[in-house]
Amino acid sequence: MKPLINLDLGEISYCIGKEALESSEKYLTSRSKRYILVDENTEKYCLPVFKTKLPGLPYHGVIRIPSGEENKNIDRCIYIWKKLTEMEADRDSLLINLGGGVISDIGGFVAATYKRGMAFINVPTTLLGQIDAAIGGKTGIDFLNYKNQVGLFTDPLAVIIDTVFLDTLDDIFWQSGYAELLKYGLIMDRDLWQMLSGKKYRKIKEWDPLIMKAAKDKVDIVRYDTQEKGIRKILNFGHTIGHSIETFYLNQGKPITHGQAVAAGMICESFLSSQLAELECHPQGEICDTIDLNFDRIELDEKDIPELLKLMKQDKKVRAGKFKFSLLRRLGKAIHDVEVDDELVIKALEFYIHQKKCS
Repeated sequence: MKPLINLDLGEISYCIGKEALESSEKYLTSRSKRYILVDENTEKYCLPVFKTKLPGLPYHGVIRIPSGEENKNIDRCIYIWKKLTEMEADRDSLLINLGGGVISDIGGFVAATYKRGMAFINVPTTLLGQIDAAIGGKTGIDFLNYKNQVGLFTDPLAVIIDTVFLDTLDDIFWQSGYAELLKYGLIMDRDLWQMLSGKKYRKIKEWDPLIMKAAKDKVDIVRYDTQEKGIRKILNFGHTIGHSIETFYLNQGKPITHGQAVAAGMICESFLSSQLAELECHPQGEICDTIDLNFDRIELDEKDIPELLKLMKQDKKVRAGKFKFSLLRRLGKAIHDVEVDDELVIKALEFYIHQKKCS
């Protein structure tokens, strides 16, 4: 079976669907040496699948780092640079990032800076990676306890999205990716939202069409705005508040998944949308109900709000100290660069904490 989508867009190619790996061998063999970046989970569960599907592909080393957002930092970068140096990787080498969002973020950053740039390919193995994190050329690491504080835009040689890897996922990673799937429906794809609204992710049987649709949505938007200067900003819906919640828990040594944080952020930012962007009242309830159907509310208290605001002030979308949000005009349509004052953000957090059900 051929990939569902096979796109060559200038310098980057996307292969999406079943047997995407087999169809991508020309990219994987395009450099003199190949190195594979994994964590302990993808080394155990995904690397054997990778080797089985490409039995004749020679590679020159495997580099393993610990899993988890808490390991997306400069110390891990130094370790990867050191291993690449010891393995005699050069500028004509290829780094294959086999894993979820952390692996593609840090792997892309390391590759782009090693010897002023070596090629890399993202092979995402999680739902979140396949529909979001591995697509779009964003790379980066966390710094001083701020998420994605250091990074750059740089495109991989290819993104290979083979859904066979999803068979290795634990339930919590399905849930995490589902938040981003809901986001695409809300910001730009009403048909996708209608496919998901009121559905529990555990009840979904056919994932391939949903993954294809969401991945294609992101490819379409980033190809027109590679540097996040305009329309691409709508992809940040749920992330300004969501990232602050994710960082807040990480700083306490109690990490939550990216999807859990974004789900909370989307409830807060749908509230902002209802106040500022004329989102109709009924869809706000529909949004919250679908999110609450799939995610437990994160434990937050009003006393946590000042720290959350402080973390939000480090968000890359803040300009001159002012919050610039991406919000919903209506279901399937988002707008960006909407200025929101601190008081309304506080009300959104209070809404999340106290209003347990929207409808």
